Amino acid sequence: MTDAISISNAQLRFGETAALDGVSLAIPQGTCFGIVGESGSGKTTLMRAVLGLQKLDQGEIRILGNPLVHSRAALKQRASFIQPIFQDPAASLSPRSRIRTLMNEVGTVLREPHAAMHERLRVILNRLGLPPGVIDKYPHEISGGQARRVAIARALLMKPSILIADEPTAGLDVSVQGDLLNLLQDIRRSDNITLVVISHNLAIVRLIAENAVVMRAGKVVEGGEVGSLFKSPREAYTRELLAAWPGVTQSKPTG
Repeated sequence: MTDAISISNAQLRFGETAALDGVSLAIPQGTCFGIVGESGSGKTTLMRAVLGLQKLDQGEIRILGNPLVHSRAALKQRASFIQPIFQDPAASLSPRSRIRTLMNEVGTVLREPHAAMHERLRVILNRLGLPPGVIDKYPHEISGGQARRVAIARALLMKPSILIADEPTAGLDVSVQGDLLNLLQDIRRSDNITLVVISHNLAIVRLIAENAVVMRAGKVVEGGEVGSLFKSPREAYTRELLAAWPGVTQSKPTG
């Protein structure tokens, strides 16, 4: 099967800084894949490159086997099968528009009648535990947890086959974090979506991902199946990260 995302020798510099320094990795379709690293490791830059928002200096990115193309038309086409959930979801929602308007934009992009789109939205909102009335609010009128779920709802409306979540639980209470991770896993399995989780939080990646890579200073320093990666890390940097997250090396829960 063709990989959902394939990255080969990705290189990108910002001045003297190597944001991406020869990154290569493959993310199989239908899996949950983690990209771990501290702030400044290059993980968010890599996400932006995969989304076509940042052009590489060198290297290649393929989405579902097709080379990434940089053009307005290609960006619009890509939005139909790869969707991001940004670290600050409220900032990705226009503060001047009610959520209903933001959702209607999806129907316009998909050329789907609003009645059909809103029926799908009703099902998605129910699935995400959001009241129907949330779409009549402005982004600043809802909580951070609700804003993140609204961002997920908007992404799911696009019917993507790949979902990329950057720090999906940042700023959320611990109880809400668990609910959101379970929700993402349920959606991934039921809709056969490839889920990419980008985080500095090893505990989250340990809980949700099947495979992961660890990034540092624009490089992939280690990668593999999550259980063995976190139980027997080869690199000192990975061991340092693990030491900062007590309990991450405990047995992964099942079910």
